[in-house]
Amino acid sequence: MKLRHLWFFMRIIWRVRRPSKIADMPAEAVPGILRNGYAAVTFFGHILTSSKKDAWSLNKQFDALKNHEMIHLRQAQSTADSWVVFYTMYFRFWLHARRARHKYPNAGYHLNPFEMEAYCHMHNLHYLDQNKNGATEWRYYARMTLDERIAFLRNGRSVIEIQNKPK
Repeated sequence: MKLRHLWFFMRIIWRVRRPSKIADMPAEAVPGILRNGYAAVTFFGHILTSSKKDAWSLNKQFDALKNHEMIHLRQAQSTADSWVVFYTMYFRFWLHARRARHKYPNAGYHLNPFEMEAYCHMHNLHYLDQNKNGATEWRYYARMTLDERIAFLRNGRSVIEIQNKPK
C-alpha cells in the first residue's frame, strides 16, 4: 500500500461519523486499492472505487451499484449504529463462510449475509425506501447454514419472495 493510500484512509477514519448520521455516501477514486472483479467498496461512510469516472458516476446517479453500497450503510445502522460492530461482524461472517470455499467460489464474500442481502436487492432501487426499519434481512441469512446459503444463491430468490409466498 502506498503512503498516499494510508494517508487517505487515516483521513477518512479520523472524520468518521456514526452510520445514522450519514444520509448519502460520497464516492471517491482510490486507484489500485480494489481487487479485480470488485467495482466499489463501502469504507466508513464512503464508497471507494478504482477510477475517477466510476466515482463521478456514483456521485451523479443512483444506480444498482450505489444502491448495493447504500444497503451496506443501512446494515451498519442496524448493527448498533457502529462501523466497528459492522466490520467486526462482516469479518466474522467472512471467516465462517470461507469454510465453504471448496463448494462455492469466493464463498467468504458471496455467502456473507451482508453481501447476500445487498446482492438480492441491489436492482430494486426502492428497497431502502420500502424498508423503513433499515436493511435487516441479513439476520435471516445469518441464521442459515452454509449449505442453505449455497442452495439459496443457486435458486436466485430473495427472502422477501419466500416470506410473501402464498401458503
